[in-house]
Amino acid sequence: MSFNLYSKSHITTLIIIGAIILGMFLMRDYIQKNRRKVGLGIGIMLIIQQFFMYSWYITSGNFTWQESLPLYICRVTTILCIVMILKESYGFFEVAYFWGMSGSVVALITPDPGFEFPHVMFVQFFMGHGGMLISVLFMMYFYKFEPKLSSLKKTINWTIVYFAGVEIVNYAIGANYSYLRSKPISKSPLDYLPPYPYYVPILAIIAVGIFSLWYIPFYIRDKKSEIIKKEEQATSY
Repeated sequence: MSFNLYSKSHITTLIIIGAIILGMFLMRDYIQKNRRKVGLGIGIMLIIQQFFMYSWYITSGNFTWQESLPLYICRVTTILCIVMILKESYGFFEVAYFWGMSGSVVALITPDPGFEFPHVMFVQFFMGHGGMLISVLFMMYFYKFEPKLSSLKKTINWTIVYFAGVEIVNYAIGANYSYLRSKPISKSPLDYLPPYPYYVPILAIIAVGIFSLWYIPFYIRDKKSEIIKKEEQATSY
């Protein structure tokens, strides 16, 4: 059965993901004391999601170089999140934050798993994208990781490298990873952009804009802190 946007299964899945995030907050004291074990659990969940995806590709005979490689940005981010959470790495968090928050929110609101529940590809899709969001929020809340301006610059640089590398692979093997050669067949936000190839640079600009939006709350907070600190220093003389 093909997937239906905002179907009962889609809405239920979003509620479950939201409940897990709320549960992390409600159980914050317990999780803080056992954050390593909980983090390992999240990491294992993401690894299981990868196993589900590639098992289906192989057993169903649907594995192709043009579609099944871990080159979509959300697949790359899932791998980053696995390493980030297992290694408790801030360096991986810097990129995973911007890619993960952007990719997971868009994917969860306008998903395209291809199949309806209980198909394994439906399960792995929401495990992966929900897991990205959960893992990033987990590291922020329980490890106090926060993006910096340097993190934004780092992510933009890696995004350029990613786009360039994937575009080369796309042309080399006739693929369409991250939809850099054509728009998705199903409905997506890309439908509102001009046709190929004009939407590609626009997509890159939009990506930078979205990353910047995810950084703005921290930028405003840091600027306010600087102003307060300067005022306190001025009045102390």
